[in-house]
Amino acid sequence: MGGRRLTLKLTLSLSLITCFLLSSSYGQNCAKHSFPNNRVFKTCSDLPVLNSFLHFNYDTSSSKLEIAYRHSGIGSSRWVAWAINPTSTGMVGSQALVAYQQTNGTMRVYTSPITQYQTQLQEGELSFNVSDLSASYENDEITIFATLGLSNNGTMLNQVWQEGGLNGNIPQMHVTSGANVQSMGTLNLVSGEAGTSNGGGSKLKKRN
Repeated sequence: MGGRRLTLKLTLSLSLITCFLLSSSYGQNCAKHSFPNNRVFKTCSDLPVLNSFLHFNYDTSSSKLEIAYRHSGIGSSRWVAWAINPTSTGMVGSQALVAYQQTNGTMRVYTSPITQYQTQLQEGELSFNVSDLSASYENDEITIFATLGLSNNGTMLNQVWQEGGLNGNIPQMHVTSGANVQSMGTLNLVSGEAGTSNGGGSKLKKRN
């Protein structure tokens, strides 16, 4: 009987340790993530699919949104994108930031307005101003940095994020099932609320 109790206690202890380690590693993905050059974002969100995370600073007086979109666990022959859709909740109409590593090893990052489903993410100007646009690829993670001028877009946004394959240096259509069609939701820049495409919601994480 004593041996059985000891085994039970050890099992419970190991379960608690495992849960703690999992929760700790999950937290490091977003709120505890450190950016180079001591760059700090006050708010972040663990996006529900596609190993993605959004970090941002929002200035209510100027309506400027400074973002860092991270997409982890991704190979060098893939593209990623994060977008705002000013008119609806889907992909068409989205104003996207796109990044990928080119075949020569350099990063390409640019803006792309999405006007149709069968898109190759052609470069073009967005409906709002974008500055300080850059991207990096390290440790199987692509990060897009940008500052957006959102004076006419309000504080409740429709966000979309995505990934897909490359043919050389040309983005190809992403998968149209599973997580790739669930990667959208709402983002409230003031209250810290992030909603999912199925109506659920979660509070964004604030750094101390």
